Amino acid sequence: MLPLESYVSHALRNLGKSEQLEFALQQLMAAGANESPELVSALRVGLARDLDVDSRKDLVAWLAQLPPQRNARYLRALLASDLGFESVDVDWRSYLDSHPDPQPEAVLAYARVLADNRNFAEAERQLRLVLEHPLSYPFFVRAEKLIAKVTERAAGRPLRIAILGEHTTGFLVPILRALCLRDRIKPVIYEGAYGSQQQEVLAGGTELGEFRPTIVILPASWRALRLPAIVADPGALADAIVAERRGLWERLVERFSCHVIQFAFDYPLVEPNGSLGESLNGGRARVIGLINRRMFDESPGFVSVLDIPQMQRRVGRDWEDAKQWASYQQHPAPAALPELAEGIMGQVRAVLGLTKKVVVTDLDNTLWGGVIGEDGIEGVEIGPGTPAGEAHLALQHYLKDLKARGVLLAVCSKNNPDDARMPFEKHLGMALGLTDFAAFRANWDDKAQNLRAIAQQLSLGLDSFVFLDDSPIERSWVRSQIPEVAIAPLGESVFNWTKDLDRRRFFEAITLSTEDLKRAAQYQQEAARQTLGSAYQSLDEFLAQLELKASAEPVDSRNLARVTQLINKTNQFNLTVRRYTESQVRQIAADPKGWAQAFHLSDRFGSYGLIGVILCRPAEMGAAWEIDSWLMSCRALGRKMEYFMFDRLVEAATAVGIKKLIGIYVPAANNALVARHYEQMGFNAAGEFEVPQA
Repeated sequence: MLPLESYVSHALRNLGKSEQLEFALQQLMAAGANESPELVSALRVGLARDLDVDSRKDLVAWLAQLPPQRNARYLRALLASDLGFESVDVDWRSYLDSHPDPQPEAVLAYARVLADNRNFAEAERQLRLVLEHPLSYPFFVRAEKLIAKVTERAAGRPLRIAILGEHTTGFLVPILRALCLRDRIKPVIYEGAYGSQQQEVLAGGTELGEFRPTIVILPASWRALRLPAIVADPGALADAIVAERRGLWERLVERFSCHVIQFAFDYPLVEPNGSLGESLNGGRARVIGLINRRMFDESPGFVSVLDIPQMQRRVGRDWEDAKQWASYQQHPAPAALPELAEGIMGQVRAVLGLTKKVVVTDLDNTLWGGVIGEDGIEGVEIGPGTPAGEAHLALQHYLKDLKARGVLLAVCSKNNPDDARMPFEKHLGMALGLTDFAAFRANWDDKAQNLRAIAQQLSLGLDSFVFLDDSPIERSWVRSQIPEVAIAPLGESVFNWTKDLDRRRFFEAITLSTEDLKRAAQYQQEAARQTLGSAYQSLDEFLAQLELKASAEPVDSRNLARVTQLINKTNQFNLTVRRYTESQVRQIAADPKGWAQAFHLSDRFGSYGLIGVILCRPAEMGAAWEIDSWLMSCRALGRKMEYFMFDRLVEAATAVGIKKLIGIYVPAANNALVARHYEQMGFNAAGEFEVPQA
């Protein structure tokens, strides 16, 4: 127990009820505006102890007269929950409204109150808010039952996850469920029997076979390798282990057409050979590195190798707990499980196409220290000269690296436009320049309004945005107005902001395509197109000036990764919004009775890249194709590309004797744009199109 808690608890035990209230008020006033969860916790327990009818009334009256400070509001809300006051919801709202970034335990307590009152929608919202923050393992233990209750009633992307461990995985599962709730995923999780990974994968007719997972997680650890300190033939050993892994991967995709998340092997914290473990050819650490490198290099597209050693470095010595291993075969240690779960969820979101696409950043006190409009170009901190300037520069470098791999950058700042641009144009310490941003909005409008304008400008959904701002008030406002925007959970210290942003793995990817690397240039090209378009009043005249060129190609191994990425990312022009793993797309494309085609577009300004996909399956009625998926990137909207795609579809159907096309439209949150698509293409009211015969 902390000293303050101990002192307060001891004092309350030795006082009468009226003296307790007097003492409690003194402690709250002494704390002032400084938040003290420890003080509130001790007062909560002590004041609620041994209440009779009269002392309960006195406590209620005392709470009502407390000053409007955060500690007092927090105490009032907690005691209202504990003692069942009618004012409980009002008391919690009073505390939370006064605090843009409340304590996780406080939000959890309020979510319990909401769930008890059957307000599950608001309980879900509150839990999502708190789960944005870095949380310790004990928090997930305390929240497990509540999260299970709320998840039952929550909407979300359905997903079947199987975890097949060689050791205990039960401590990990509740954390994954919690993070799935945060990410709007509704999982069903199958936990394999202890120590039966290979049997589960290789045997037919098991429970796993009945479960039919979409994603299979294969944990691994250094203990499972059973390596001696010096390995006699490291190459042969690596060959054998990687071949064994490959056999499991291939069997899983053969059985389930699933995606596999394979853990890389971690390193033992104790190394008898010291640095020789890495320098000797057969040293254990070096061999583990060799095996991991081989798995990274040789894993097929349907396998993600999770960089466990990177997580181990983040967590440090808390990665392992010898007692937990000896007692429960738990590895890594419970303290490391939140970091591990975040890593897994980064891969899960990438498989489902939920990776974020845009970072929208504030400027003052975010990309640089100080306020440019007040401090001037010489007064802002950026780069060498001050520690804070170095930290802001590190954040800029991180953002620039994201941009280099295809993440779009945008600015949303309350500023005069000329002031906002000044550091990019004149400060020699800046890593980012104006050309690094796909959108730049500096004005005095509220930031939620500006975020919506940026989304419209980029033709991207707000659920693909991450908002980066030093101000808890601005973060809270955007969160309340646009809950689908992810808020980067920045802590108080600028020296940790790069780590805070990176920890959430917003931008995890399964592959890195040519289109990803060219994305920033493509948006610059789009700006040039918009400038050209403003000179024409007729769409047809504008399109003629663009000199559009379209092409089609079969879906095959060359474009499979990009096609899968597009299927899982595209929302607006997507007739069915069906999401598939790479293995499932390969299976559809390989069906000789169907048709799978990818489409490219270019114009005088450059290539749009691979921007469209049509997947057709053979229909049950005979000589017919069912259009399983028809989707197109937002970059190609307004180019009449859908007509080119339809013409190729009809040509292909005619060539193989298909007599009828069956179009399917599945309404979703963001695809109202294509609600009448098949009608516009000439399909009848039943969604059918008679194919002209040769």
